[in-house]
Amino acid sequence: MLGCWQFFLMCFLSAPMVIYRGSLEGYVLGGCWMLDEWNKSLVFLSLWLGALMMIATSPRKSLCIWGVVFCCVLAFSSFSFFWFYVFFELSLVPISILTLRWGVQPERVSAVYYMVLYTLGGSLPFLVFILACFHWHGSFFMGFSWNLLSSMGYWGCIGVVVFFIKLPCYPFHLWLTKAHVEAPTAGSMALAGLLLKLGGLGLMRVFMSYGQLSYSMEIFWSAVGIWGGILSSLVCLRQMDSKSLVAYSSVGHMSLVQLSILSGSALGWAGALYMMVAHGLCSSGLFSALGEYYSKVKSRSMSISSGLGMLFPSTMAWWSALIFFSMSCPPSLTFFSEVFMGASIVSVFPGFCILFSLLGFLGGAYSLVLFSGISHGVPCSSLAPRFSGIMKFSYLGLFHSVPLVLLFFFPLFV
Repeated sequence: MLGCWQFFLMCFLSAPMVIYRGSLEGYVLGGCWMLDEWNKSLVFLSLWLGALMMIATSPRKSLCIWGVVFCCVLAFSSFSFFWFYVFFELSLVPISILTLRWGVQPERVSAVYYMVLYTLGGSLPFLVFILACFHWHGSFFMGFSWNLLSSMGYWGCIGVVVFFIKLPCYPFHLWLTKAHVEAPTAGSMALAGLLLKLGGLGLMRVFMSYGQLSYSMEIFWSAVGIWGGILSSLVCLRQMDSKSLVAYSSVGHMSLVQLSILSGSALGWAGALYMMVAHGLCSSGLFSALGEYYSKVKSRSMSISSGLGMLFPSTMAWWSALIFFSMSCPPSLTFFSEVFMGASIVSVFPGFCILFSLLGFLGGAYSLVLFSGISHGVPCSSLAPRFSGIMKFSYLGLFHSVPLVLLFFFPLFV
């Protein structure tokens, strides 16, 4: 049952979302930290999901969970590239401990190895990049506007490749699917809800301070991104592992964020921010549901866990809501995000119009595959006794879905 302290914690953490939305814009927290229109929503998302992760998991993991939240909040609110880099890297420590200590399969070691290798390998060029910029301009501050990336060509692209890895973009997505499958429920919620957003916001901050990439590089990465999104969506259609399906779907959603940021338009960036917040809530909710189902069924296979809607229909309302919100159905924030991103992508990259439409169609198709694979079918009779009592997802589904609906009617609070 939902503890009173957890409920009041969530109410306390969510209050600033509504009360202080206007007064926090441009609020300086210190010499290197500040809240502005681009990071305040992600800071509040971190606190909200931190409380939900505490509900979804055992108290033994609380130190690692709040370690992830702490690193993400400081990275999101940092206005110094140096401190952003420090907390960007430090976020690997608690999520690695979560996966290694509470992961189930032996493959969790290789999953952490992939995650650390990809992130550290991509972040070293970024460290060289920000140190070179400090040498030239004498500051790590993000508020300056220097048009460097377009003149650096391939070297500028290599300097920011760490954010393409963190989003993650095709073909740097292999670490994400491995980490999602092997991480415990709280780890998957943190990965999908928070850590991927470090890549999106980092890309925005670099482009704000050092300008966009050269046009040829933007076209190249946009083409790679939308092609990778289509490939990952096709992989989702063939998946029988429910957790892998949700993990690959994140690659498709983040490819749209990648294209919107590369478009350089204000509408595209607003859509990317909306998508990051909406995807954080949707994917975290789906992983919490799958974690609860796994604790009962002991399998991630949709062929074994089919028919859960008949065994426990009270959770199907929130499960279906999150599935349809993931498909960008109104009323949810994902609907606004895809409209904004679609308008910006088609206006800047008109050749991607058909591919964007195909990506949206495939997203709806694999979402329905996931919904029908879990909810419908004939359940195994031996599973029925395991579903007695109230499941935690009845609460978690509520607290993941309601913000998406509220932000649909009040998108200015994002």
